Amino acid sequence: MKRTFIIFLCLISLTAMAQDTKVISGYLLDGQDSLEELDASVLVEYRSKKKVLTGKGMRIAGAVIKMSDESKGKELGSIVETKHPFLVRTISFTVLENNMDKCRADIRIYRIAEDGTLEDIVTMPVFQDIPKVSETTTFTIAPEERIVLDPGEYFVSFSLTETGTEDILFPLFVKGSYTRESPSSPLIKMGANIGISVRGLERK
Repeated sequence: MKRTFIIFLCLISLTAMAQDTKVISGYLLDGQDSLEELDASVLVEYRSKKKVLTGKGMRIAGAVIKMSDESKGKELGSIVETKHPFLVRTISFTVLENNMDKCRADIRIYRIAEDGTLEDIVTMPVFQDIPKVSETTTFTIAPEERIVLDPGEYFVSFSLTETGTEDILFPLFVKGSYTRESPSSPLIKMGANIGISVRGLERK
C-alpha cells in the first residue's frame, strides 16, 4: 500500500528507489580538491580547511520529493551559518528520476540581514540543465564567480526556472528547511529537503 503526504511545494510518495549514483558535470565531491587551485592570496593569508557548509539531514529510504510544472519559481532550501569566511567551491544535488523534456535548476545564496531581509549575493546565476534521467544522478556545479561568505546566516535555495509537463523526483531528507512562493514572499518553515550540499574552504 502506498501512502502520500503533501508538503507545501512538493508531493512525497513512499515509492522505493534503490539505484546506483551516477556523478556528472563539474567536480566530483570526493574530498580530494587541491589547494593548489586556490588563489595565492587565500593560501598566504589564511589557514584553510575543507568543509561541507550544509548538512543533508537524515535520508528516508524510499521517500521522494516530487516537483512538477506547478513548482516552477518556488524556492526550497536551508538556512546555514558560517562563523568564519567560507569560499564556495561546489554545489551539488541528486535527482532520482527526471521525466521532463526541458528542465533547469537555479541555485541561489541569500545573506540574511539582522532585520530578517534576504540579499541575493550571487551575481552570476548558478544554473544546471537537468536532462531526462531514469537513474539516480548527482549534479555538481562549480560557480563561475568567486563566492565568499562572510560570517553570518545564509539561505541556500533551489528552484526550477524551466519545466516540462511531466515531473522530477528527488531523494527526501528530514531536515529543517524553508520554502517560499517567490523572492518577494516570506519564508515558510517545513521539515523536509532535497539535500543540497555546499562544499568549500573555511578560512581561519
